[in-house]
Amino acid sequence: MWPSLAAYGIVTILSGIFLLPITGTFGMAIGLIGVLMTAASIFTSPPTPEQPDDQSKKYCSYCIAEIDKNEKICPLCQIEQI
Repeated sequence: MWPSLAAYGIVTILSGIFLLPITGTFGMAIGLIGVLMTAASIFTSPPTPEQPDDQSKKYCSYCIAEIDKNEKICPLCQIEQI
């Protein structure tokens, strides 16, 4: 199960219910998209984060450059790593 997709689906359903009296068909379409999102969240799992091929490296949290795991500042974008 993918919890964040289910949450977004529920919010989309509520948005469709809110829009239904105002826009009619458009609100119903938004609500149905929310139902599909919620149903899809039951059958899918969240994607796994990408890992570099070399285990001694990681991705920069800002520019996604491949850097050494022990580096505190990315050499490409100069942003401090978490």
